[in-house]
Amino acid sequence: MGAKGKRRGSPPKATEDELLVRSVPKDDGHLLLSFRHVQPKFGVDEMDERQRSEFLIKWAKRCGFTWTQLQAHPKHGLGYEMLPRKRFSVSPPEPLEEDKYMVFRHDGNLPFAGFKAGDTFYVLWIETKYGDLYEH
Repeated sequence: MGAKGKRRGSPPKATEDELLVRSVPKDDGHLLLSFRHVQPKFGVDEMDERQRSEFLIKWAKRCGFTWTQLQAHPKHGLGYEMLPRKRFSVSPPEPLEEDKYMVFRHDGNLPFAGFKAGDTFYVLWIETKYGDLYEH
């Protein structure tokens, strides 16, 4: 500060990235993805390179839609279906138990399942071989 306690020069300007982050509304209906609760033996490490690629490509496409818009997509496309907990051959941790789970597809029709809270989809299980998650 100057001799009289006044600031010299102009304040720093926000970068384009900072402005973009500030302009994104919270809970705007667009998809967010979290691996925070992914279960052992059903995560990204178990996927092969092609499966990881397909997962990412499809999720990137889904991010162009709101949750409401995604409901109109076919379950074997970018959309999803709800399956009851009893259909799954694996059990979720007790605090994450739900009556139904959302199931999306990644590589071909391989499913991955989890739950939605707000705009965030929490992945619990990613199937890498048909039949590991539930009987098809």
